[in-house]
Amino acid sequence: MWSDSVTVTLMEALYDGVVPVIARKDTSPIMARWREARATVLILVVVATIVLVAWFLYDRPAHSFQVNGNAATWTADVKTAIARSGSGSPIAPEGALRDIPGVGRIASVIVDKSASGKRVAVLFMTSPGGNSGGLVFLHGYPPPSDTCNTHLSGPWWQLSPLNYTTNGCARGFHFTGGG
Repeated sequence: MWSDSVTVTLMEALYDGVVPVIARKDTSPIMARWREARATVLILVVVATIVLVAWFLYDRPAHSFQVNGNAATWTADVKTAIARSGSGSPIAPEGALRDIPGVGRIASVIVDKSASGKRVAVLFMTSPGGNSGGLVFLHGYPPPSDTCNTHLSGPWWQLSPLNYTTNGCARGFHFTGGG
């Protein structure tokens, strides 16, 4: 089965104390590729995790005012604002109207009521200027035009500033166009 020369060579090697080594295929390039692939997979998993966490943080709905604990106080504030103003005129927030629970500091209050008094809109704006957020009481009126808004409950609405960069509203708010 073995040729004489191979047998002699093996015997000489054993006699000299040298153990013959059977040549194996070099696997170092394969292992290097495997290490690179594992590193690539690890990097992809880390990037995917970062993207998912960022998306979940970004995709949260905007903070909305809590009606349940504040409706009675807000209703009293609406009555106070109506009593202090004429239709369509802004009033300076004084006393209880300066800081509304669940909303925060108020910059201006705008009251709009029909001549019959059946339709009333009271806007408690949290910052000065046309593009600001705030709490709105609407009875018989639609949401203000050209605003980002969301319906809270009953006559209560919340306004959010329009993002001029993206020309969009905060998550959870929708744009009501007008003219």
